[in-house]
Amino acid sequence: MPAGKSDSDQEKLFSIELLTIQQVADWAKVSPKTIYRWIETGQIPVVKFGNRTYRIPAGAVIEQLRQAGYDHLMGSKD
Repeated sequence: MPAGKSDSDQEKLFSIELLTIQQVADWAKVSPKTIYRWIETGQIPVVKFGNRTYRIPAGAVIEQLRQAGYDHLMGSKD
């Protein structure tokens, strides 16, 4: 294992669900171009692999909904 990396770091990394642009667009019922605009304006974070491959952490989509006031869609933990 590389220096400075622990088993828990690796577990966290592999537990992150990454969604494609199309998956997020389908779920949000918007075009993929809209998702690219959200990425460009910093509204949603992205992981970039190479020049043209993007993945969006599922947690980022959930956080975006919370910030937009849609907590009730996820079911509150109150």
